[in-house]
Amino acid sequence: MRFKSKRISRLALLLCPALILVVEGFWAWRGDVWTEADFQVMDLFYRRAVADDHGPPLSPRILYLTISDASYDAFGKNILDRADLARVNEVLGDLGVEAVGFDIIFARPSRHEADQAFAASLDRLGSAYLPAGFALSEDPAPFRWEEGAAFDRFRDEILSVPREMGEARPFHAVYALMQMDAFALTAMGSGHISALSDSDGVYRHALMLVRVGDGYVPTLSLSMFLDYMRIPFEEVVVEWGKRMVIPALQGSFLDADVIIPIDSRGRTFIPFPRPWGEGFPRIEAHSLLEHYENPDLRGNLLEYFEGNFVFLGDVSIGTADLGQTPLESDAPLIVVHAAMLNGLLTNTFYSTWSSGHLLVLLAGIGVLLGGSALFRSSWVLYGTGVMVLAGLAALTWAELLQFRLFPVAAAGGSTLVMGFGLVAGIEWGASREQSFIKNAFSRYVPEEVVRRLLINPELLRLGGEERVMSVLFSDLANFTSISERMTPTELVHLLNEYLTEMTRIVLEEGGIVDKYEGDAIMAEFGAPLNLPDHADRAVRAALRMQSSLRELRKDWEVRGLPEMRCRVGINTGTMVVGNMGSHQVLDYTVIGDAVNLASRLEGANKRYNTYVMISEFTRRQLTPDLFRTRPLDVIRVKGKTEAVLVHEVLGEVSDPPDPKDEAYARAYEEGFTAYLARDFEAARKGFDAALAIRPDDPASTDILSRMAGLDPHALPDDWDGSIALTSK
Repeated sequence: MRFKSKRISRLALLLCPALILVVEGFWAWRGDVWTEADFQVMDLFYRRAVADDHGPPLSPRILYLTISDASYDAFGKNILDRADLARVNEVLGDLGVEAVGFDIIFARPSRHEADQAFAASLDRLGSAYLPAGFALSEDPAPFRWEEGAAFDRFRDEILSVPREMGEARPFHAVYALMQMDAFALTAMGSGHISALSDSDGVYRHALMLVRVGDGYVPTLSLSMFLDYMRIPFEEVVVEWGKRMVIPALQGSFLDADVIIPIDSRGRTFIPFPRPWGEGFPRIEAHSLLEHYENPDLRGNLLEYFEGNFVFLGDVSIGTADLGQTPLESDAPLIVVHAAMLNGLLTNTFYSTWSSGHLLVLLAGIGVLLGGSALFRSSWVLYGTGVMVLAGLAALTWAELLQFRLFPVAAAGGSTLVMGFGLVAGIEWGASREQSFIKNAFSRYVPEEVVRRLLINPELLRLGGEERVMSVLFSDLANFTSISERMTPTELVHLLNEYLTEMTRIVLEEGGIVDKYEGDAIMAEFGAPLNLPDHADRAVRAALRMQSSLRELRKDWEVRGLPEMRCRVGINTGTMVVGNMGSHQVLDYTVIGDAVNLASRLEGANKRYNTYVMISEFTRRQLTPDLFRTRPLDVIRVKGKTEAVLVHEVLGEVSDPPDPKDEAYARAYEEGFTAYLARDFEAARKGFDAALAIRPDDPASTDILSRMAGLDPHALPDDWDGSIALTSK
């Protein structure tokens, strides 16, 4: 590679520092490297990261309770009746929620009886957070205090002063829209719900605290989190322009400090984990009341709500507070509060590159571009510029995965300015014959970010229908101990590899993956399409999962990764299946006792050292002579009083059986059949024969020890041989 002439080389060497000074002088004069374009480009990367499951993790303890158009129809009213909300509060109290954050301000009285009922329900609930709304000023301004118990409690109990450091430039509250006195006095706590969009109208940043007179009020989600963790607001450290630190105080429930990056105004980037319809579970208010009145569904609601944080808001058409977020347009702004609490619970927030760090990077890029401009071929400069731009895009993505935001538009624009400046200067000094290179480069447009196509889900009927289906639950054995031996990155990669393969099998067998909960998978067979062989498909999927996992273990062993095994429980029965969401957002799932039993069967595998357990209901639905199974036990799972016969699935009939395993299964089945017939002597012979083949068989040992304390002649007529399982 030859260099340009000395004249052009000297010109390039002069242009390089000059362009660096121009670019860095501009950003220093502006005072901030973050622009509207940076955030708009970041929105593209952010949506891609969330779509690829690289966004903030979802806390399982947050859910939405919404008042929708369907709720108004169910209540038969055109306005939000506080008597109806009182019923909702009473149900939430019975379900043992941790806290309820209202995204509604009840500023004016309604019917006296309804207001009384609502205030009483807030008092009984004991965990309601009623927010305040503020008119804000960017400059210091006095706050307009008003008479009333709500303002008195706000001043005496809610306002506080954290430990401040650095130069503060907070937003100042001018006046407030408060809750009615009766409601403000019975609420557990409060916080502000004032939201400010960025200059382009997108809600990307949340105000962690607002100045009110001589004190500060935290945002609603922060107030709920601090109370839950038993941390006083005055112990929070606010380093203006850097971070907010929630310390893990002695006696609190916090294991490690929660660090929230903030700017000089107390704003932080909102870590939206999912779009509105794809994140936290959601149930409509009228559905909650209807399900609660159904004894068959009440237990399911308890698992759904107990100990969790609920955000309650009105999302009906015409009343919902909508706004654009980085993930979508016209999302109810209740998502802001849920996303912030999720960030607090998971300690997941995004930090931003500072101006100083970017200026250092730009100086390095300028030197690199200047060096490449010395070569005779201008394509070296072009190639370097393209590589730098590609590198900036890659850096933006890599930083986003590490929860750091990089101002790619500012960096890319500065790179283009320096690159174009060098090209223009060199082209001007070289000759007219090279002008076509300048023209070609001036028409260059950075390659557009490819967006992944999202397939619209099939529209499903709102509400639920009863249908006989098969549901599958799988979970990794000893996953907690395995995860403790791996770094988070290694664990995520391993888990993604496992879940990808298991999901592929479920989908190939015609099932749908309902949800992931860590390493656990819940899948259904028989919906939304009605599959007559849903039980066959579920069992075949379980066997394929075990087979595929065996192959994965071989590869993991070569790579030095831990051995993982999964347990699967399958049950077939009548369950309610359908969309549990709303007209706008689908949440297609199943609920009912049959679902709960499948979950318990997955956990019951641990007792018997088995890996695929099905109920008698599933076994009856299987195609005859398709699978090899053996009876395992009669159990009563936690939460149910009825006993159920369970079986272990050994494989498909077409698979060549292991003679030793076949002998064991025959011996065990003979013993088990005799046991249920109360012929304990024959049962012992069968189980002893089974133990002779498998000395460590927990199922045989368990039933033998069970029989040791029983007199077959003294058993009651309704004895069914079952054992109660006390754990899930």
